[in-house]
Formats: sequence, C-alpha cells, structure tokens
Amino acid sequence: YTINPFEDEGDLSALLELSSLEHSQRINQEELLSSARATTRELVRGLAHEIKNPLGGIRGAAQLLASEIESPMLHDYTNVIIEEADRLHKLVDRLISARHQLEFSETNIHEVLERVRNLAEADPASAKITIQTDYDPSIPMIPADGEHLIQAMLNLVRNAMQSINNAREPVENGEILLRTRVIRNATIGEQFHRLAVKVDIADNGPGVPPHMLSTIFYPMISGRADGTGLGLPITHSIISQHKGLIECKSKAGKTIFSVVMPLAVAE
Repeated sequence: YTINPFEDEGDLSALLELSSLEHSQRINQEELLSSARATTRELVRGLAHEIKNPLGGIRGAAQLLASEIESPMLHDYTNVIIEEADRLHKLVDRLISARHQLEFSETNIHEVLERVRNLAEADPASAKITIQTDYDPSIPMIPADGEHLIQAMLNLVRNAMQSINNAREPVENGEILLRTRVIRNATIGEQFHRLAVKVDIADNGPGVPPHMLSTIFYPMISGRADGTGLGLPITHSIISQHKGLIECKSKAGKTIFSVVMPLAVAE
C-alpha cells in the first residue's frame, strides 16, 4: 500500500492506495518465468549447433555400421543409437522453435477445444478416462493462431491424462473437464482488459506435488521419470504470445490449469 498526504481547503488529509498482493505476486511470477524462458532459449540456441553436429555424425556412423553388419542383435543396437540420436535432435528443435512467429486469425475457441478433445479421445491413454465439456456459447471469436492453440491445449490435456494414468494409487472414474467462461475486468500481466476468455482444464488425478507448483512451467522440470519437461513451458510460451496467462491450482483429487486470454483491447 501507499499513503500520499495532501491538503484540502486547509485540512491535512491522506490518500491510502491499496494494491492486490495476488496481482503483484502474479506479475513477479510472470517476470521470473519470462526471464527463465529467455535464458534457456538463448542457451539452447547457442548450443544447438554444437549439439546437432555430433548427433548427425553419430547417426551417420550408426547407419554405416548397420550396413556392414549381419547380426540381428547388433542391428538392434544400431537402431537404438539412431532412434536416440533422432529423439535428441527433435528435443533440440522443439526447444528452439517454441517461439516461432504465430499467424493470427479469427478463431473459435470451442472448435479448438473440440479438436483437442477428439485427438485426446483417439489416444489409447484415454481409454479409462471420461472427457467432459462445459462451454459458454456466448464467447465470440478471438484473435489467435488456431494450430498453436491446439498444441498448447493438447499439452495440458495430455498432461492431465498422464497424471491420472500414472497415479501411485489408481484413480477410479478418471475425468477431465474442458470449461470456458467469459470473465470481466481481468488483469493479464500489467494490462487491464474489460473482457477475457477463461479456459479451465481440470482433472481428478493425484495433483501436482506442492514443491513443483512454483517451477512447473520452467523448462526441463517434470514430475515423471520419462518426462521431457518441455510440454508445459511450450504451452506457457504459446499462451504468452497470445497476450494471455496460464495458472495452475492443484490439490489431491483436483488440478485445474486455467488459461486466460483477452477478448477486448487492453486499456
């Protein structure tokens, strides 16, 4: 808060100005995330060339070796080398391409979410999970890059599916909810918006460990042994390019990732 004294017709008065602590914390968190992303992006760009060159050499040598040997068992080893080299190459590409220039057009957020739902339901990992929707039909078209928005939302849904499926104690009746709402008087970063669209992706999995909540959107942070730690940072980057924000609230049995994007011009 701030207190500003002033004099009015000979009387000494004070103006007390209160600021939302939650708003300040959100801005600080966004600044920390932006700084972490920028540092990681520059680091990866600097190392990408040095990483890709030896990977190409390793892959080429493995292919030459595979053409010279006849043992099926040795072919299995060379295939592992080739596949792992390709996997590392793709990881580097994903990191350095996370902030490609987006192509904005008028986009129906519900068409985006329905595409995400269809893709998720086609995934065998959703076999024991019910995906429900709760849409606000009054939401108008928004300026967005539909393909990148699909990628961002699909990352969140897949993250929810993995959380449910990998729970230490099996989750009965696994459920994911896609919900949209219009919210008024939203502050995104330091910008005020009269209208914004809010997309919630909620699941009834075991929740995010408390010690990870503050770093969950940082690159290379994952709660799974086989996780790359890239899905949520890429999602955060895409939402940020849409001038939006993403938040996570989690406890055992209920996790909600909320994406907020402006519907009106910032004031």
